[in-house]
Amino acid sequence: MFAFSPRRWALALVCLLSLQACVAPLLMLSPQSQLLWALLKPLVGLDPNQVNLLEQPMIKSRLEPMLGEHYGTAVKMLQTANELQQEGPLFYMVSRYTPVPEMAEKAGFVWNSETNQMAVMLIQGDVTQVFAEPLQQAVKDKVGEVAPSWPAELVDYASPERLQQKAIEKATNAVTDTVTQGVNQGVTQGIDKAMGDSAPAGVKQALTNQVTSDANKEINKATGTVK
Repeated sequence: MFAFSPRRWALALVCLLSLQACVAPLLMLSPQSQLLWALLKPLVGLDPNQVNLLEQPMIKSRLEPMLGEHYGTAVKMLQTANELQQEGPLFYMVSRYTPVPEMAEKAGFVWNSETNQMAVMLIQGDVTQVFAEPLQQAVKDKVGEVAPSWPAELVDYASPERLQQKAIEKATNAVTDTVTQGVNQGVTQGIDKAMGDSAPAGVKQALTNQVTSDANKEINKATGTVK
């Protein structure tokens, strides 16, 4: 006969609740999602390359048709990620650097355990390409494509507003650089012509610096107005 121990019962209760917390999410998922959840959950916080995560059949068989010709680039980028992360129902990886700068600067992978949807984004400058699986329920209901959910670290890259702002900034900076170079060159040539060869080089340089500085301030003001 076992003696009653409040401490033992409390410990058993904690263990039971912990087990339920781990099992509960699995019970809410589809069979396919359960298998993938069981694969990814223990790897959270670890380096996915240690188990060749992207080469696992459950993931590779879905990424290849989804990415098509971009599969090789995406995998090379994502293999630079050194940690599998989780944010709510989202399991994701983000590249740390680019081994193929001519193809992409950044990449992200996400699997939504609630919808069983995989998605990948490839970022090059102000262009973000998003590849996502169609949701089975959306296909069944004929509601068209459903945008994937992204973790906080990647959500800005998928935002149309953010991409538009980045494109505007890039174009504005390019125009500013061109105008500045033209103004600086024009100021130098103008002062040389006005003062002639007889003027001391130091005086011409000081005047050039002052006029150029004033002109650049006006250009920056105009740039701020445009932005």
